Amino acid sequence: MIKFLHSFFYFFTLIFRRKHFDVVFYAPTYFNRGENGENPFFTNLIQSCKNNNLSYIIFEEPSKFNHIRNKKSIPFDFIFYLIILLRRWMKVENDIIQTENNIGDFLSKSFFRNFRYNNYIVISKSMISVFSRIDKDAKLYDLQHGIIYTNKPDYFSNNILSPHLRRNKVSLLLSGRLFKDILLKNGDKNFIEKNAHVIGVEKINKILHQEANRDVLVSLQFTDDHTDNQNKKLLLELTSYINNNKEFNFFLRDHPRFNQEVILDHLYQQEHVFIAPESLYDCFKKCSIHLTSYSTTTFECALYGIPTVFLDSLEDDFNMFTSDYYVRKNSISFIFNHYKQESLFVRNWVEGYYSPFEEKKFISLLQ
Repeated sequence: MIKFLHSFFYFFTLIFRRKHFDVVFYAPTYFNRGENGENPFFTNLIQSCKNNNLSYIIFEEPSKFNHIRNKKSIPFDFIFYLIILLRRWMKVENDIIQTENNIGDFLSKSFFRNFRYNNYIVISKSMISVFSRIDKDAKLYDLQHGIIYTNKPDYFSNNILSPHLRRNKVSLLLSGRLFKDILLKNGDKNFIEKNAHVIGVEKINKILHQEANRDVLVSLQFTDDHTDNQNKKLLLELTSYINNNKEFNFFLRDHPRFNQEVILDHLYQQEHVFIAPESLYDCFKKCSIHLTSYSTTTFECALYGIPTVFLDSLEDDFNMFTSDYYVRKNSISFIFNHYKQESLFVRNWVEGYYSPFEEKKFISLLQ
């Protein structure tokens, strides 16, 4: 309630006072994975704005998940719930993009009539169709936050570029050239060449484990993105895997959007199963091996030289790591016994996907 009131007063006062920012950052709260509730995907970009005297503001979208709120952001709660109502009142049948464009037009004449910005940077395309109309002169950027693979709905389907990108004239900020290659292979080449920009990420040159220990980080994938049957299949395989590898300790880390899709109590009752440390970096420091079905944490682990073991039960539906990324699939015992070799392999493998952050290139896009 406090966040909602804070949000209401901020946006209500915008009706009467002018605000202009070089950059608006926008993301849901479930991306707040930093130690102080900060969004680590924005860290380099915000620091670059500070380094170049660019004004910015962070809007934080509420979510149904219990995540820490960022104290440095403005809660978007009031406008968010208003938009949910307006989607019903201003609905254009079978066209959510036009519906949200119309909502953006309405907001630009009401709560945002004195609010202008040059650039809008969003994660996961949140409110992109709304903000494209709040300030029609602003540039719109979608910041890559996960992996890109063949026919990922965020970007394209059946080699057809997402209408959210094309109709709103959205540009993409990518972490590495190999992700752009996947887009070029599967989407509109002319659009991608013009609108996809590789700005990189903060590079990590640190191997955390010279030798394997028996601590395994498990990145869980239980979300409502799956069907009930998919979640049950994955749980059954994970349970069997843990039961068959009792010489290892398993540290389970929930997906940020986990909402009790499955019950995990029976796993935590086992002596070699634990809740993972809250900080992801602490997870990396503790665990020398990673286990998952298809989590993007695979890439972050690889940056620290931590190899991944893949579960198989959902491979028919989520096979991007073999079809697009050509990873080596090895057993946990093989990785444990050949750790230095596998650690070096994943470090080399991840290079093309996570290139060093280029501040000058990023700033040039904003001007």
